[in-house]
Amino acid sequence: MNHNSMIQTYIIRVIRNLRLLRRQREYSQEYMAFMLNISQNAYSRLESGKTPMTINRLFQICDLLEVHPVELLTLESIPDALSNSSR
Repeated sequence: MNHNSMIQTYIIRVIRNLRLLRRQREYSQEYMAFMLNISQNAYSRLESGKTPMTINRLFQICDLLEVHPVELLTLESIPDALSNSSR
């Protein structure tokens, strides 16, 4: 795996985990956008990867979701946690 594809893999993982954690906490994109003082459309673009996320914004989102940014790279069992929380 080359350097660029490895970076892209991590970006995809972080974005996926942010989305899953937001949903697990039952936060809407509107709520996240409000708390970050941005539009819902701007938040949606961050969460979909259409807009690059700055480190500062990543830390703000992690604060809202109460997760350390490093965990976003290592969380592989979020889907299991989601299915367990709905039982």
